[in-house]
Amino acid sequence: MKKTVLSMLLLACSAAGWAQHAMIQGKFLKENTSTINTGQIYLFKAENGGMVPLTMIPLARHDHSFQAQVADSDLNVIRYIGFPDEVYPVYMRKGDTLTIDAGFGEISYSGKVNAQNKVFADWCKMVTPLRKYSYTKDGWKLAPTFYDGTLDSLVKPAETFVSSIKTDNAKFDKDLKFMLPYSLRYDALGPFLQGLGYAKKEEFPAFIANILKTENYSNQQIWTLPFAYNYIQGYSFVKHFTYNMENGLLEDVIAADITNPNMKADYLLTLLDRKEYQNMSKFVNSNKQYMITAAQKNKMKIFEKQANLKEVGGETVDFSYPDMTGKVHHLKDFRGKVVLVDLWATWCKPCLAEQPALETLEKSFEGKDVVFISISIDTEKEKWKNMVEEKKLSGLHLYSNNQGSMIADYEVTQIPRFILIDKNGKMVSYDAIRPSDPKLKELIQSKI
Repeated sequence: MKKTVLSMLLLACSAAGWAQHAMIQGKFLKENTSTINTGQIYLFKAENGGMVPLTMIPLARHDHSFQAQVADSDLNVIRYIGFPDEVYPVYMRKGDTLTIDAGFGEISYSGKVNAQNKVFADWCKMVTPLRKYSYTKDGWKLAPTFYDGTLDSLVKPAETFVSSIKTDNAKFDKDLKFMLPYSLRYDALGPFLQGLGYAKKEEFPAFIANILKTENYSNQQIWTLPFAYNYIQGYSFVKHFTYNMENGLLEDVIAADITNPNMKADYLLTLLDRKEYQNMSKFVNSNKQYMITAAQKNKMKIFEKQANLKEVGGETVDFSYPDMTGKVHHLKDFRGKVVLVDLWATWCKPCLAEQPALETLEKSFEGKDVVFISISIDTEKEKWKNMVEEKKLSGLHLYSNNQGSMIADYEVTQIPRFILIDKNGKMVSYDAIRPSDPKLKELIQSKI
């Protein structure tokens, strides 16, 4: 009897505890892709023109269901739930239990739907026909006439909807009245990024033609939107390459579209962060003039250093790593010698396949002003030491623990990677050919 009473008390306390928290549950469906893990979704917050994941939420394999408690820090603010390329807004309060059923551009909200989530639910329901073009597999194949009719049918209702937003939260209302018109623009541009197009400018829907002619990004608040960066990218692509039929690279035309100086700088730095450029050095040199604040200028200087590093004759960045005895070696210690840096790991089969050719190459330059430095990105130090000793690998072997300048400044994301540096510490090849190619020996010889 006592055990039964105790169990009931524990259950009651547990239920009371859960009631104090906010919960989101439901299902989220998505077709498998090569770039998105469809076994998990995230709770995001808007930051710096995009979204930052706050919580990873696993999806059940059998039905893609989930349940997650919302942290107190994520209450009474707008958050976004979903995959990195498909999210939906939520607004949770203490004690709320919200159920969502989402996927393929569509969502339903049920359970304890507060006034703010009711706004999101009604908006999403209204724009679902438009979102279907971008978030379903074959949506882009629909004829332009169907898209035209869908978009035209939404413009006026969307304006009326936004103007009528009124909840018990004035700040929320103000934020939504700014965000939702841009959300409609973002969704309207989506099909063009999937392949939708028109033969003539005159055939474009009036809504699209108007924003392509009038958007100038003068309001810094745009950068607070969770899709700001992607909106700018998509807008410029449609404007320059689909509508105006221009040729060239997207990275060369976007800056001119953004009239707000601070947003322009933030956008350019974000593009560099995401590595969405063809020629980093050219891009940095063309756009470093747009930095405004000290923080922006300092960040651009870091990118400038990385960009120059990639150029033939560019100044290299010093690095320092320990050998097996713990002695630290710097790149600058070898000034006056040609340096070949080999980035590798014990688990990397292509790296090990290059070892015989690398050993032969080293022997061919014995007694000459050439040094071979092999830097392991292993995170298991003993495994690295054992392989170097057992195989009696030649050259100078250093251990990075997958950290430091090689990872940050030299952007080592794939191995094997070889870097060739001349006697003056200048870059010869940021991503050199492999030792198994005889041309590498010729290149080294030309720099002695």
